[in-house]
Amino acid sequence: NTFTPDDDAFNQYFKPIFTAGFDPYDFNLKIFNRWGEVIWESNDAEVGWDGTYNGKLVADGTYAWKIEFKTAYSDERKMVNGHVNVMK
Repeated sequence: NTFTPDDDAFNQYFKPIFTAGFDPYDFNLKIFNRWGEVIWESNDAEVGWDGTYNGKLVADGTYAWKIEFKTAYSDERKMVNGHVNVMK
């Protein structure tokens, strides 16, 4: 749950890893700052957060995330929450 967006080619992005069981066309990932504001959002599970907000690298710290998706074999919707640490 930690990544280091510091241009060294290692751990540059935060993104979920799904092995199977989700519908890639019904996916949403949001990253929130400590005030609950959405600072990044994607509907593509292949795209990860690069640690920026409005084109600038965010401060070191802990950021909340929320993923909503539909399972691949039913219409069941899932929501998963967590946090990620940004370290430079």
